[in-house]
Amino acid sequence: MSDIHYSIRPEQANDAPHIDLLTNRVFGPGMKARAAYVLREGVGHEEWASFVAELDGNVVGSVRLTWIMVGDEKVLLLGPLGVLPEFKDKGIGRALMHKAVENAKAVAADKGNRAILLVGDLAYYQAFGFEQVKPGSIRMPRPVDPNRVLLCFLDDDNRQPLSGIARSIVA
Repeated sequence: MSDIHYSIRPEQANDAPHIDLLTNRVFGPGMKARAAYVLREGVGHEEWASFVAELDGNVVGSVRLTWIMVGDEKVLLLGPLGVLPEFKDKGIGRALMHKAVENAKAVAADKGNRAILLVGDLAYYQAFGFEQVKPGSIRMPRPVDPNRVLLCFLDDDNRQPLSGIARSIVA
């Protein structure tokens, strides 16, 4: 890791165009075909739960969380988590993840939430408390590798498995 001085702060409305550019650059056009994107499409993310990494006044990383439903339960969907390629492997993604999970845990009860769902690599996300969901218990709107469907329970006393169809919450 190099010695760069970035800060993590809550996302603000004026960050949106910078985050759009960042995610398009990091994930490319294929991002829109993914199951998690379908769940977020047309649905606003939660600014209270979303953060950016800023370096010299520029957004270099971002993580967003969005409310979705799994079966009859409201959960947070994490993603996208993105860091500009030139700032990869500097701890920015990990710092964003820690902040997002810590924040969600701090306000989970007040917001009526007990878990964060994501589609990703267990080897990376396990360090933040994510674990693999029993294959087939959560059905995504598009095909996904069932080994990549992960949950982080926000309250160790409330770890009942989630199951059902994952779907957007449309206002």
